[in-house]
Amino acid sequence: MVSIEYRGRKHYLRLNSTDPLVWFSVFRQEDYAAALPFEPRVILDAGAYTGLSAIYFAEKYPAAKIIAVEPDPENFRLLMKNVGSHGRIHPVHAALWFEDAELTLRRRPEGHWASSVHSVEPGTGSAVADRPIPALRIETLMSRFAVPEIDVLKVDIEGAEKEVFEHCAAWIDRVGAIFIETHDRFKAGCSEAVATATPGFRCEPTSPMTLLLINPSRGSTGQRG
Repeated sequence: MVSIEYRGRKHYLRLNSTDPLVWFSVFRQEDYAAALPFEPRVILDAGAYTGLSAIYFAEKYPAAKIIAVEPDPENFRLLMKNVGSHGRIHPVHAALWFEDAELTLRRRPEGHWASSVHSVEPGTGSAVADRPIPALRIETLMSRFAVPEIDVLKVDIEGAEKEVFEHCAAWIDRVGAIFIETHDRFKAGCSEAVATATPGFRCEPTSPMTLLLINPSRGSTGQRG
């Protein structure tokens, strides 16, 4: 493990892992730098990995509360180390899912950034945890942290977005903007589920793999193409 001093804070990265790529995409490529038509107060970072995106959001939006959700126990331990005592970042060791449950967590050959959750025993990947991983609905997280709306929802959950967005009627209208990476290469139908759930949202790419969707009631960007 190495530490990088950046903007007055140490970031801890595992060598021979996907950590350096994630660090580069967050802080150098700035996947989440797109201008928003409002000032976020609540950010839900689903698939927070080792906390780098949560730190980026905290620095970019100094008034925001960030809820950082990560299921992989190894990633979560490093998230806690990276976040430290940051008062506005609230780590949650859980997976985002369409219901409150316990799930199997599997890591794909792509490495630490490719842990995925399953309600049944999957056919690929190796077991990450000896015990089931807690999974939470967005509504549960909103209730736990007493937030009526989510200004920014960042979603990078390795295919679980399919189930989450297929069951989003209770919360989708309370989200201002969504940064999302879909994973049809892992699970067919992810992009379709997101598009079906957000037909009125404005859409623009922010990186080769990330889209920004903005609720039209909160502002406007380019129309989904």
